[in-house]
Amino acid sequence: MNSKDILDFINANFTMRANVNCYNKLNCFVDAMRDNQYYPITEDEIHRGVEYKKAEGKALLKCLDPIIPDEEKHLAETMIDSLCNQSLQQFLEYKRTHEK
Repeated sequence: MNSKDILDFINANFTMRANVNCYNKLNCFVDAMRDNQYYPITEDEIHRGVEYKKAEGKALLKCLDPIIPDEEKHLAETMIDSLCNQSLQQFLEYKRTHEK
């Protein structure tokens, strides 16, 4: 790990700590969603909860950095971003649909 990797890791940790409460609310929202029910949550809390999960995934990726081949690191990061963006859209759509 170089100094940029360490700073990225610290930044991911800061993002996670700042958004942990929103992530907990997002978990309640997702549990209710699975039961076709609704748990009140703001769009900002959804965004921050997803940011928590993204930061968690990227921090894990940094920890696994030594065992992931260089040519696959970018792909792994892209997959984390795609999964989080897709989940965010799904959560926001469910919220907006349910509130109508």
